[in-house]
Amino acid sequence: MTAPPGGPYDQGPYGANPYGQEPQWGPPPQGGQQQGGQPQNNPYAPPTGPYPYPPPGGPYSTGPYPSQQYPQGGPQYPGGPYGQGPYPPGPPPGGGNSKLPWLIVGGLALLGVIALIATLVVVLGGNDNKSPSAAPSTSSTTASAPTSPQKGGGQTATDCTPNAYAGQAPTGDTLSAGKLSFPASLAPGWSPFADDQDPNLISAVGVSMDVPGASQWMMSAEVGITNFVPSMDIAAQASKLMQCVSNGPGYGNSQPTLGPLKTSSTTVDGVKAVRVDADVTIADPTRGVKGDSVVIIAVDTKPVTIFMGTTPIGDAASAGIVNKIVGALKVAR
Repeated sequence: MTAPPGGPYDQGPYGANPYGQEPQWGPPPQGGQQQGGQPQNNPYAPPTGPYPYPPPGGPYSTGPYPSQQYPQGGPQYPGGPYGQGPYPPGPPPGGGNSKLPWLIVGGLALLGVIALIATLVVVLGGNDNKSPSAAPSTSSTTASAPTSPQKGGGQTATDCTPNAYAGQAPTGDTLSAGKLSFPASLAPGWSPFADDQDPNLISAVGVSMDVPGASQWMMSAEVGITNFVPSMDIAAQASKLMQCVSNGPGYGNSQPTLGPLKTSSTTVDGVKAVRVDADVTIADPTRGVKGDSVVIIAVDTKPVTIFMGTTPIGDAASAGIVNKIVGALKVAR
């Protein structure tokens, strides 16, 4: 198959990120200054009139301003929700300096504060008894592969579709997809990759290596899950996948031709399977290869899993590595 220019497969086996670059986020606003507008008036600022607060002269017994005396008949208390004042015209009981009105006002204020505190205690106490079911739910991470919102997934295809989504880039020796796996150490010198290019595959991972002496061409071995409908038997899935791969992006720029398919029944780790072999020849002389010998094995797991190996036509040593991997395939029970 075609290999990316320049080397490592940091974005998948073909070097292309199908989803484009990550979005770039600009710097945060500078300084945190408020945008536009004028300063807001402070409704709680002290008055700016000609008279200072509190008024000069000490106690209020001489009226609100220094030179003003109460009108005849004693002070008139301002109106409000309680009427014109607690006393009729004339000096209040007990003399002009009686503190009874202030005691009444202070008592009412204290009662208001007590009522407010009691209300807050009831409200806050109610919040403490909130049912745990009202707390935000949390989810645990599962081992299943995430569904790609861009490409979708699941076993719904009856024909060729784009790659559903790649698996996680492998880090250990065991490469697995679904219930099918093999040890990467059987292909020494080959590099692990996650396949986000080949059609009809879900969570495919494998190993690959550049073909010596060829131009941007690689050989590979991988496992994956198919996205074909469960009603399609494994022989039909293996044959259809071979057709889809030969027309997929792995051969997109090399003028491929799919040769005759050789289908045989087999088993993988005691599980029923179907193997399809075919050559995909290319008409691009700049590649330095004739094309690939392709092996696809569909295993009767649920969902159906596949193994796929590609090596240059006539490269017996590389084909031997692929066959060794085929013999080591394992199916999880």
